[in-house]
Amino acid sequence: MEKKKGGELICRRPDSIVEARFKLTKKQNDIIDMVFATIENDDNLEYEIDLHKYAKLYNIQNRSNIYGEVKKAVRSFEGKGFAIVQRISDTKEDRDYFPWFARIKYRDGEGKITVELGKTLKGILLEVKRAVYYKLEYSINLNCIYSKRMYYYLKLYEDTGKRVDNLDALREKLECPESYKKYSLFKQNVLRPAYEEINGNSDISFEYGEVKQKNKVTGLIFKIKINNPNIKAMSEACATKESKCTDKEEKRFRELIKGVKSIFKENITGLQAKSILDTAKGDINIIKEKYVQAQNVAKMGNMVSWMIRAIEMDYKAPKSIIKKGDFNDYEQRSYDDLDDLERKLLGWDKKEMVEETGEEFQQLAMK
Repeated sequence: MEKKKGGELICRRPDSIVEARFKLTKKQNDIIDMVFATIENDDNLEYEIDLHKYAKLYNIQNRSNIYGEVKKAVRSFEGKGFAIVQRISDTKEDRDYFPWFARIKYRDGEGKITVELGKTLKGILLEVKRAVYYKLEYSINLNCIYSKRMYYYLKLYEDTGKRVDNLDALREKLECPESYKKYSLFKQNVLRPAYEEINGNSDISFEYGEVKQKNKVTGLIFKIKINNPNIKAMSEACATKESKCTDKEEKRFRELIKGVKSIFKENITGLQAKSILDTAKGDINIIKEKYVQAQNVAKMGNMVSWMIRAIEMDYKAPKSIIKKGDFNDYEQRSYDDLDDLERKLLGWDKKEMVEETGEEFQQLAMK
């Protein structure tokens, strides 16, 4: 899943892992990031990680200690795993438990790690349609483990610019200690470190508002901003290998992928085109329609993320404003109308971030 361009290493972390419940140390999490930057869409279950390639990404003067710290982290993975939770109803949920690795070994003296993934887990990592793409240099230089987890959470919603979390559920996902049920401690040890580390030290920044019910904080609303709208993390991260199929199916598949890529002025990879095609359920006309709408979006961030979201949410241009486009004369949105739409979809007034009612929070959380 790794692509390296201009000396940059890009990670792909599936949404199921972002939202999963687990507890890792900083260095353990760094190893997971290295794994996500290494595995490919292939038949392999075993991979080699060369620490020399990653050590230079740490913003510290003395990197010699990294190898010893990673060695300790490898040993401490014994018995470590995570749970993926699927909500069935208000009172029932399914939990799948996975060990991180079928086998992990630090090769002393070589500065290398060998990891073996379980077959089911490898499939989960590759088959998800939604994932977070980020430069590895950002995540491994976040010193607080909660900052790392918050970074992944916020990146997952950078295309919409907004994320809403129930406070109890967020604490549970983060595996916070029992004492953090006191909001003041959670704010001091989770929110503030994440705010200080992520803002100004990564490709995103955020603000947060407290959702209150009877003067008690019950949730958080995050407003996310992309610091560098031109970042090409998605296009750099996607691999080019496609799944195996018959010659006839492969020819047809490649024609569809080529057709999707021809719609875009931007360079997108085969896997990005496939993700968009899958989201549109194979309907090229829907992709053309949303791309025409995208041409009038002033502040988009990542084109591929926006397109997938636009197709999923079926963004509509107002019928009263019709401007002939380049693809099948689809309607386009004027900048004036888009500003209003963006305020509804992505933004809210500053005063709204101070306090929301419990009922309003529930409505937001369901969106």
